[in-house]
Amino acid sequence: MELINQLLTFLANPPGNFIYNLVVPAILAGALQGAIGQWRATGYPQSQRMVLGLGLALAGQAVLLLLGILMYQNILPGLSVLPVLDRAVIVFSMAWILWVWAFPEPSRPADVVIVIASLVLLGAAVVGILERSMSPVAPNSFNASLQALLWSIGGLVVMLLGALALLLRRPQGWATGLAVATLGILGFTLDLFLTPAQGDFSGVMRFLMLAGYPLLLTLPMRFPMPVNFPKTRTVAAYQEKVSEARKREVETGETPSQPIRERRRYSTDPKTLQSLLLLAAETDPKNINQYIARSVAQSMLSDLCFLLYVGEDKSSIYIASGYDLIREESLEGGLLKKDEVPMLANAILRGRALRLPASTTSSDLKGLGDMLGLSNAGNLLNVPITSEKGIVGSFLLLSPYSNRVWSADDQTFLANIASSFVSIIERGKRIDEIRLERERARHAAEEAQAQMARLQAANADLNNQIETMKSQAEQAVRLTVERNEMTSKLAELQAENEKLRAQLESLSGGTTPVATNEQLENELRMTLREMARLQNALAESNMRILELENKTSPSASLTTEQAEVIASISQELRQPMSSIIGYADLLLGESVGILGALQRKFIERIRASTERIGSLIDDLIQISTLETGLMSLKPEPVDLNLIIDNAMAYTSSQLREKNITLRIDIPENMPPLHTDREALQQILIHLLQNAGAASAVEGTVTLRVRTQRKNGNEYALIQVTDTGGGIPKEDLPRVFSRLYRADNVLIQGVGDTGVGLSIAKALTEAQGGQIWVDTEMGAGSTFNVLLPFKQPADDHKAG
Repeated sequence: MELINQLLTFLANPPGNFIYNLVVPAILAGALQGAIGQWRATGYPQSQRMVLGLGLALAGQAVLLLLGILMYQNILPGLSVLPVLDRAVIVFSMAWILWVWAFPEPSRPADVVIVIASLVLLGAAVVGILERSMSPVAPNSFNASLQALLWSIGGLVVMLLGALALLLRRPQGWATGLAVATLGILGFTLDLFLTPAQGDFSGVMRFLMLAGYPLLLTLPMRFPMPVNFPKTRTVAAYQEKVSEARKREVETGETPSQPIRERRRYSTDPKTLQSLLLLAAETDPKNINQYIARSVAQSMLSDLCFLLYVGEDKSSIYIASGYDLIREESLEGGLLKKDEVPMLANAILRGRALRLPASTTSSDLKGLGDMLGLSNAGNLLNVPITSEKGIVGSFLLLSPYSNRVWSADDQTFLANIASSFVSIIERGKRIDEIRLERERARHAAEEAQAQMARLQAANADLNNQIETMKSQAEQAVRLTVERNEMTSKLAELQAENEKLRAQLESLSGGTTPVATNEQLENELRMTLREMARLQNALAESNMRILELENKTSPSASLTTEQAEVIASISQELRQPMSSIIGYADLLLGESVGILGALQRKFIERIRASTERIGSLIDDLIQISTLETGLMSLKPEPVDLNLIIDNAMAYTSSQLREKNITLRIDIPENMPPLHTDREALQQILIHLLQNAGAASAVEGTVTLRVRTQRKNGNEYALIQVTDTGGGIPKEDLPRVFSRLYRADNVLIQGVGDTGVGLSIAKALTEAQGGQIWVDTEMGAGSTFNVLLPFKQPADDHKAG
């Protein structure tokens, strides 16, 4: 016991102080040298954290040693503050050492806590130094001060927290770390009770720290180092060795602590060459990815190899394919959950290589093990695949069966292999994208065809209804003719009846024989019966005519339900047509491949035809709303110049295709029109579209606006003139009829489908206006629209 007391006293006083402050930095320097060597050899993130923690601890001890030497030699004043620095450095060093031991992998919460704790310790040291240096009297023994008590309690808290973290996390080598923490807890606890009041330093604390510091030399040994092994010649031999090791593991129930010894890490045996030949001849993207993973696994003699791709958004990562070298089977891909493998995801997205040793506390290895169904993912090697465009993906190698440690040579070799696969990977991705786009275009086309079929069926139903109404109208005309004939015949019978009555009255006063009178009465009776029959038939015909007239009334030619069906089908057609236009634009942009001249021409035709279908659908919806009277017109003050600009913008592409010149003639001070804005714009669009379609290539279309006074009211006269050669006089009555295309051949000088002009006429008349056409054969036609500047305030229904 007396020897221990002498030792404690020796460590707490010179020259024991100097010896303690030399031994501790020497031990830390040895541990730091081992960590640096491991970091250079492996590049492990764990080794980098060890270098950081041990470096800070060594820096604290070195600063303490230097200041102690200078103060004891009276080169620097302030010898009284040296005990404060001694306690602060001890707590600071142990905090960083326990941080390295308990959290070998990056942990944001733990990193934040250690930084905050370091700042708190630094602040406490500054306060303690100021308190000791600014004391008006000479400071008493530091061991008897409140500061010494507080530093001991603070150190005890730090050691307890470190021990708790080691027990909960149990990283590799946690037992040795727990021994260091236990010695620290014992040192700070005994310091509270056994350190004598006289003196400035704690001998018992220094003694137990010296007992624990040598254990730091084992810190870099927690993770394996790459080693050279005897030579194996083929993949089959390597697989046989791994299988034997796994069999021993199953029999003994113990995981081998050393990796499978394998000097020859790379293979070029026939299996590898066969995989490369299959890869060169493959065109299926899925098989390309499988053969790439298989070739790399066989070349690197890796238990598991995965090919990872970075998504187009540069934030998602997915496993394209994998290969199990030991079982010789391909593995399915899937989405990589970045939150479960943060270090791996960060390395892949930044295009950096990553090596991780097998660790029980690594969230990345645990996450990979959960995703792959492995209890131990083994050692990890990730090498990025980069191209001129940026990050393509990476190769991920794991050794769960052989526990092989990946070296810097392995990383360099795999990086060279990865650069050779870039062109093949990009080719496969382009093929996959083109095939995917084709599938999408095919589905969109099929959907459009189905929608078109439904629309054609609805159109056929409408045509059947129109034919039925036509037959009913013909029947009504026939009954009208029959009614007229019966009316004339009835009139003749009535006249004959009057004549017979007159004869009967004249004969009743004479001496006509009885037989003659009876004959006349019979004829009169028969005539009356015939007249009654004809009157009944006439009344029945009138009722049927009224019934048919009600059925064939223009306002009921299209019911509200039919209009809603047409509008619903038309709206459903918009989505597939938008998809067709979108994919056509994608192909024209050549983002999925270079187009030939003929291919570009065909795609441009597809796009133009689709836009034409969209325009026809808009016309169909407008016609259905006009037919049923569902369209509501809301008059408001409208700037005619703005409406004309919008109409010109809408039809400019059509005019540019035929190189047609558009001339505008509008008065400078044009008062606003009190009309429906949308209806007026539709009228101008349909007239300009008709003029552009009717005019020849490099023709001229003129839009002219004038004011006109008529019957005391102000009107706006809008005229659209084309150079389409004019309209024959016999076709003028059919220009504004929307059915002329179904009944007769095309009208010369009219470019409209037979729908647009009828819509323009209905919208014009619904606003109290007039529309007509003036034509000159050989020159062109002028469509005139006359609209009043003022209209009634209430809404009008277009019907």
